[in-house]
Amino acid sequence: MNYIQHHKAVTMMEKGDRVLDVCCGRGLLLPLIRYYKKNIEEYVGVDIWKNNINEQKRRSGVKKIDDINTYYPFKIKHLICSCEEMDKHLEKESFDKIIYTSAIEHMQKNVGYKSLKNCFNLIKPNGTLILSCPNTSEKKDPYDTQYAAHLYEWDLNELTMALKEIGFEIEDVFGLVGKVKNFKKHMETVPEAEKTIYERFKKYLPTAWLMAFFPILYPEAASEVFILATKRKKHRLRKMDI
Repeated sequence: MNYIQHHKAVTMMEKGDRVLDVCCGRGLLLPLIRYYKKNIEEYVGVDIWKNNINEQKRRSGVKKIDDINTYYPFKIKHLICSCEEMDKHLEKESFDKIIYTSAIEHMQKNVGYKSLKNCFNLIKPNGTLILSCPNTSEKKDPYDTQYAAHLYEWDLNELTMALKEIGFEIEDVFGLVGKVKNFKKHMETVPEAEKTIYERFKKYLPTAWLMAFFPILYPEAASEVFILATKRKKHRLRKMDI
């Protein structure tokens, strides 16, 4: 799941892009950028833990890096701070793509919301935010998390509403992974033709593969979601509109 979502994010990058990796961790994204999109202008990784940044500078996967500035053919910059504070250290509207994957669930809701506002302020008009997180629609309490390391798990409706409130437009949503029991229940609500397709896939694919691919079609039933959101340019009045 992590490899696919990061690979997808990299394929969306374009020549000359400035890329912000929010809560970058140990750098799952960097080796993929180097291999597939080495013509971006700059990569900026933000993380609260210094050891993660040090690991990014030291290794690319299992490969040791002797000199990070010569190893990567694009500019590299790291910032050690909370994503709640990153707007104080980075230039507004300066990034073409912001990657924010599997991290917002590790913080309290108010901090996560502030981080999304910071993403909006930092991204260029027409820039794209690539966001992923768990979807806890089957639970009444977002603090009743899927994993002990999570603090607050948004559901899909709550998160998309927050993004729209901040000013983003939702371009697309994909499911990343699902649970069989949830899909069994959800597939009872879809047309018969779709049920037939699901049962055919289920008959052949092992569960791990089925729940890695079929949720792409049904993000509302998925346990994790992948959201593409765009910061649109403000509408400008023309003479005929006045």
